[in-house]
Amino acid sequence: MQASTLVWIDTREAIIVRMEGDRAHIERVESEVPAHHRATGHVRHDPGVRHGGGGPQSAGEPHRIEHLNRFVGDIVGRLAAGDDLLVLGPGTVHERLARQLSVSDGHHGRHRVIDCEASPRLTDRQLISRLRRFSGGEPRRHSVGAYRWSDPPGHRPSGQVVRLPRRVVSKPSRERERVASED
Repeated sequence: MQASTLVWIDTREAIIVRMEGDRAHIERVESEVPAHHRATGHVRHDPGVRHGGGGPQSAGEPHRIEHLNRFVGDIVGRLAAGDDLLVLGPGTVHERLARQLSVSDGHHGRHRVIDCEASPRLTDRQLISRLRRFSGGEPRRHSVGAYRWSDPPGHRPSGQVVRLPRRVVSKPSRERERVASED
């Protein structure tokens, strides 16, 4: 089975999840990308520029793009060269990372799977589950609630094992509760 890595990224942070044996290793990387500048509401006109002329006014956007490219480059440097990658995140930063990884792999002659999907912020357990599903492994299953698989398994005539849940906690009936409260 090919080694796999998951990267969840936005402009504030990146979360890198790797499987080492049966355990997941999570690395968080904070970014120094400045936030977008909002419009101030005041338009400045330069008398030396003709009407409709001049370049686009970006309000510090080239500086932000420079920081973003440096951050994405740092994340590319932290990823193993042979791992298949699942890149997740909101916005367009995850697409930028996937594109830079593809270009880097092309320059180095590497061939690996790079999947890119839009995703909201996920918990650590959700990220680990997504990585297990991406790498083809079985997700961990847990019994949750008042049921437990404690009875010995039954068998169908075909030989297939059948497990039936057993109630762990028996709740008193509402009829008994009502009668007890009336007394």
